[in-house]
Amino acid sequence: LSSQLIVSLVYDRGTILASKRTPYNDLNADSLDEEALIERLSRQHKLICAAVRAGRIADLQQMTGKARAAKAEAAAEQKAELPVVEVRETLEESLAASVQPAAPIETQRVITVSTPEAPPIEVPDTAPPATNVELDDDFFDLPVFEDAVMIIDELQLLPEEAVEVMSELSGTERPRNDKLSVDILGETKFKGGDRLSLNILVCRGTERRIVKDAQIMVKVLGSAFRPVIFHAHSDANGLAKVHLQIPHFQAGRAAMLVKVIADGEELESRRLVTPG
Repeated sequence: LSSQLIVSLVYDRGTILASKRTPYNDLNADSLDEEALIERLSRQHKLICAAVRAGRIADLQQMTGKARAAKAEAAAEQKAELPVVEVRETLEESLAASVQPAAPIETQRVITVSTPEAPPIEVPDTAPPATNVELDDDFFDLPVFEDAVMIIDELQLLPEEAVEVMSELSGTERPRNDKLSVDILGETKFKGGDRLSLNILVCRGTERRIVKDAQIMVKVLGSAFRPVIFHAHSDANGLAKVHLQIPHFQAGRAAMLVKVIADGEELESRRLVTPG
């Protein structure tokens, strides 16, 4: 094969930021020296990791550019055979004494034995800004605040003179009408078998003006008995009292219908009757 290289690539979101290629042709003269190859591979991997941890991405990119330029120049001089361009790792010398051993980070180590490589991918001129956030150890000692309940020992009650009750409709004019209305005074629940006196008030309009001499009909309807009808008229105060008895029934449905007729206008009001 024409090229035997140890290739290390530094990625950022799918973009190759820098690469390091080291030939190992000299280790494969007669038979492959695996121990020497592993040592060379580990040395290159540690160099790349140390550069990344030290924030020397720009130096890696510069070293990659120099290697490509030297390789292109050598290829132009000797077309018959691609020479092995050895790039001196100046970065290795500067980091050897300063970088402390650290836990390995995840990188990609590739050993390739391939045909002449394709044109390299262009590396961006500017490296993406580093967003490293460092927190002091004291940060983790701070207390964690959770949902808390505040207990108030004493309640201060305001005097009645300081409290003013405002209606929700204060300052709002209510709509006016002149419609007929009917109210069942002291209304309770109705059930079968009840004997009672029904007090009915007939009014008109928003001011609830009383309506006298209005015709009132109370009809009790049910699916288990025949209808029962009662009649009455409102007096000078708009009141009418109807004495009635609701038939007994144990099943089915029943309702009480109150119908009022006054000045040619009719109004109906229904109430539910339960079995009894």
